[in-house]
Amino acid sequence: MKEVIQSIISKKQITTVFQAIFDVQHEIILGYEALTRGPKNSELHSPERLFQEAESHGLLSELELLCRASAITQFSQLQLKGKLFINICLNVMLNKAHPDGETIKLVKESGLSPEQVVIEISEKSPFPNSDILLKAINKYRQYGFDIAIDDLGAGYSGLKQWSYLRPDIVKIDRYFIEQCHKDMMKREFLKILFELGKISNAHVIAEGIETKEEFLLLRELGMVYAQG
Repeated sequence: MKEVIQSIISKKQITTVFQAIFDVQHEIILGYEALTRGPKNSELHSPERLFQEAESHGLLSELELLCRASAITQFSQLQLKGKLFINICLNVMLNKAHPDGETIKLVKESGLSPEQVVIEISEKSPFPNSDILLKAINKYRQYGFDIAIDDLGAGYSGLKQWSYLRPDIVKIDRYFIEQCHKDMMKREFLKILFELGKISNAHVIAEGIETKEEFLLLRELGMVYAQG
């Protein structure tokens, strides 16, 4: 499997797709999240499986650099509007062997500005020591990138990290979005998150909306930004 992953990386056999994020109040596009797919008709087409295998064989850093380069280049070539959201794994962000400054280099070479790019870090895996993570994040902030916490509520310490890291953007895990119109607990939780966004001056994005009923409730609760 390691040789297969190496081949995918060397031959750049990935596809980047973009999912729009909407400002529902002003009816405009805020930006796009870049999503990676592996080779079609293969067991590694799923991004979850692709990244899992890459990590288990020590190739996560190389794969992620390829995905970032593809996302940034295609976003620029397609002349998409708004911000580009790119995911960065915590293990890669904190890996001392990972090349420093590659993202800002790619952004500048593509004619974009750092202010157009949002770095997403997922809350699904345990965050390391907060001070170490904050130091790593501040490197990206110094370049001018915005910071987003992805999958808030899916992990171990989401509200604590929100308070400490002060992200520019928070994306709610889709668990709380799914069937929220039928679940009073989810409704109250979402209401609190939207209010916290106002207090902390952070954009809160509801991710994974799939039905009209979900959308209407979220908008009623105060949703401004939607993805799905």
